[in-house]
Amino acid sequence: MSDRIHILRTMKDKNRFTNSARRRALAVLARVRSRGESLSQAARLERTTPQTVLKIIPKQFKRSSSGRYTATRGDTLRRDLSVLGFEGYVPVVVRSSDQAQVASAHLIAANRFLRTGDREWLKPFVRKRVGGVELLTDPDRLQILADADLVKLDGLYRQNRSQGQEN
Repeated sequence: MSDRIHILRTMKDKNRFTNSARRRALAVLARVRSRGESLSQAARLERTTPQTVLKIIPKQFKRSSSGRYTATRGDTLRRDLSVLGFEGYVPVVVRSSDQAQVASAHLIAANRFLRTGDREWLKPFVRKRVGGVELLTDPDRLQILADADLVKLDGLYRQNRSQGQEN
């Protein structure tokens, strides 16, 4: 029985590392796409290596004739997100970089609204959905959630994915 527990703990640790490495690889991909950084520069800034990134998400990068890697425009990688809906954060799974980008932009807009009080930040997201959840655009409800300390800028990506999930 103790051998089984040791094996399960080892598997859990391995998955934790893999999830951490995958999050860093996705962060590298985002940097390459949004900021135009090179793969090696983005990997260094995210504290990983280009080899690790290419091992985890190889189809998201293309190698040019000059040998430089460039990111594809979009992808269908699985992302476990927490989307800010009417009742607060709702866990969803999306398979689109576009959907993840909308969720991120919404969260940034919600935080800008909370800082400035300007409702214009929320207007682009009225009646929009991510992962089947309608994005919260009601200023009064957003203020209630913020007053209860339930709105956080870093709340987009869920930290604990269940074991055995593939991208």
